[in-house]
Amino acid sequence: MKKIFNYFRRIQWKLTLSYAFVTASSVIVLAIFLVGLASFIEGQNNTRTFDSFFWSKTGFQDNLPYLLDDSEAMQKWLDRVHEQGFRWSDFETYRVRESLDYANTLKAGTNIYVLDPDLNVLAVAAEETIVEVGSPFNLAKISGYRLNDMLEAALSGDKNYYAQSIYQQDNGGYISAFPLRESDDQPVVAIVIYQLQPISFASPSNLYIYQAFFIVVTLIVLAISLPVGAIFGWLASRGLRKRLTSLSTASQAWSKGDFSPTPRDASGDEIGDLTRNLNAMADQLQILLQTRNELSRIEERNRLARDLHDTVKQQTYASRMQLTAAKNLLGKEPEQASEHLDTALQLNRETQQELKLIIDELRPAALEGKGLPQAMTEYAERWQEHTGINTSISISGERPLALDVEQVLYRILQESLSNVARHAEADEVALDLNMVAAEVQLSVTDNGRGFEPNAVSENSLGLKGMQQRIEEINGSLTVESVLIEGTKIIASVPLSEKEG
Repeated sequence: MKKIFNYFRRIQWKLTLSYAFVTASSVIVLAIFLVGLASFIEGQNNTRTFDSFFWSKTGFQDNLPYLLDDSEAMQKWLDRVHEQGFRWSDFETYRVRESLDYANTLKAGTNIYVLDPDLNVLAVAAEETIVEVGSPFNLAKISGYRLNDMLEAALSGDKNYYAQSIYQQDNGGYISAFPLRESDDQPVVAIVIYQLQPISFASPSNLYIYQAFFIVVTLIVLAISLPVGAIFGWLASRGLRKRLTSLSTASQAWSKGDFSPTPRDASGDEIGDLTRNLNAMADQLQILLQTRNELSRIEERNRLARDLHDTVKQQTYASRMQLTAAKNLLGKEPEQASEHLDTALQLNRETQQELKLIIDELRPAALEGKGLPQAMTEYAERWQEHTGINTSISISGERPLALDVEQVLYRILQESLSNVARHAEADEVALDLNMVAAEVQLSVTDNGRGFEPNAVSENSLGLKGMQQRIEEINGSLTVESVLIEGTKIIASVPLSEKEG
């Protein structure tokens, strides 16, 4: 059970269920609205049918009872209504703005009959004469519908419009037989039979009301749905945004070497899993960096030990040998003893210079906040002063570099010049630093005795150390050397991967 519950805690299901809830709620609300609108329209349809009954009967009621004594005038009026419809002047009692629209719902092409209480034809308006005026109304059916019940209701004076009419299912119209009388307390003086077709919508005279209604409804729906959607989206994303912002802030700090921020997320979804995985990765990265720093310190101590062994220790031992010889000869041969002392002094001065070079190598310029060009220039000037070797410097395309790039190139510069001082026997060195858009390149060229690159032992710590350093930053190291002519070391780093 817990496993199933945890499965639905995934962010995918959270979003799915949330949107499903909102969608279902929206559909329910929309369905309720549509049902209400349909009920309203249906009620309006019933009202329009009643209004069609009422105003068409009113048009006949206000005229025919008063024309019964003048059959010619009655026939003329009936023909005009049959052909042109009712006019505003046909309504004598009262009227409203929609009266004429509802009254003129007589079905076109159908007959209008006026009967007396004995069901004799008093007048007829028809496209084709079926019954004669003055004869009994002997039609049992109109359009296939029986008229008996409708005529009985009309003769009895029934005021129920639906009892006095027949609904035509095939076209939605009605056949009506309405009683006419001068007042409700008077007997029926005539019956008018006609067909009408109630209008489906409000009359054109009030069409703007429906237009305004739909515009208002549309604006209301927009005014409600847009803020509701925006609020829901804000609420749904707020929690996710906080959690992702916490991860983003921590990752930015980690990228700068600050591992103090530790995001916490106890959720069981994917973001919670990601947070815990990133925290574990940060811990492993800290351990890795500490191990790397320790290895770097060990490597630096090994290099320093090697340099001290190759130079200072040997020169100190040679100086000791010279001093011992001078001591032994001091009483017997003072002149030879003096020569040994001079040699010991010279070895001491060389040892002092070597120690100064090693001390300078232990203070990378980048750690002192300097750019590589300035640090390179200052170091070359000190090196020239210590060694007496003429040094020229060329720098082009100066630009900021990444810290690790500056440190590696600076170490290669130190190692290269150290090799020149110890082995090259050169009197001139050229340093070139060229920084272009895609690459930074450092070259160290001397005019010393040179060597055979292929003959260099794989255990040579100097070149091997430089090669390892440059590969750590995806760079390359090239060594060009010709015997008697000199050596050129070129270190190149692509800036596309290590830009400053």
